[in-house]
Amino acid sequence: MNGSFKSANGRAYVFTSKKNGWEKVITFASPMIHTKLLANNPNKRVGYLHWSIILLIALVIAHLIVTESQTKPALVIIRQLNYQLAMAFSWPFTFLLMLWIHYLTKKLDIYLPWTSKWVMRVFLQFLFGVIFVLVVDVLVVRLYFFVFDSDFEKSGYMQIEFIIVRWMVLFMNTFYIAWFFAVNYFDGRKINDELKDYIIFLNDQKEQERFYAQKIEGKLGNKIIQVELNEVACFEREENIGYVYLLDGRKFNMDLKLNDLVKLLDTSSFYQINRSIMISFAAIKGYEKVKNQQAKIILKDDLILDVSLLVSRDRFDGFKRRFEVFKLS
Repeated sequence: MNGSFKSANGRAYVFTSKKNGWEKVITFASPMIHTKLLANNPNKRVGYLHWSIILLIALVIAHLIVTESQTKPALVIIRQLNYQLAMAFSWPFTFLLMLWIHYLTKKLDIYLPWTSKWVMRVFLQFLFGVIFVLVVDVLVVRLYFFVFDSDFEKSGYMQIEFIIVRWMVLFMNTFYIAWFFAVNYFDGRKINDELKDYIIFLNDQKEQERFYAQKIEGKLGNKIIQVELNEVACFEREENIGYVYLLDGRKFNMDLKLNDLVKLLDTSSFYQINRSIMISFAAIKGYEKVKNQQAKIILKDDLILDVSLLVSRDRFDGFKRRFEVFKLS
């Protein structure tokens, strides 16, 4: 997760971050925080309806189309041969039309997402998702009437059944558009919440830097050396002797106890993993779980520390949470 601050209109600030291809923007304008989603991910896929659901909906619509102009009771109609023949044509054909809209929308979501190319997307969605479908419907139905030697113009199809088809096409397109924005709205809220927590962490980290020590005193023989904390790999305390290990391999003595270090150091950068070791997260590549709900620290490449790297059982949960937060910074 990467972030940066930019000024906006002189008194607002915008935090931008990209996660899995989605660009998130959080705008700060005192005294309220407003969140805004700029979804721009051509690879994001929305599931939409399963084909089996589409098949069932197509059955209902096909039945309405076939029976709309009939005055007989439904139980009588469905027993007639004409109804069964009409359904044998209308149901698969309606299903194919709906399936076309389904896959067309999914493809356009990838190549022409609503959030970045909406003008072209509106044009193509309307052209191929509405006009094309309705034209194909009329042409195929005309062919159906021609094959069965019926008069299309006198059938009243355009005044009755075609209206159902038209509303079906418009509704499915609208429903899928609403589905897309609903899914990405809730996904955006989730990412925004994560970014808020991250910003709070950054602000807390800046405040902590004012109070925590930035250097610590180390001893090498009779020499007193000021060690920058960002150079420290870990601290070790054995009985009455303390050591500080640096990332470059150097080692110094120190007088401070681990209890004193906990008060002096920024605990978002250091963590006491057992009774004798306080380690810097900058030295940690990861960890592996071992028996008895403990863990063993994996050091970064080329770093060797001759100390116990075992995270004790009672400190493991706290270490795991701190390590996850540190990875975000």
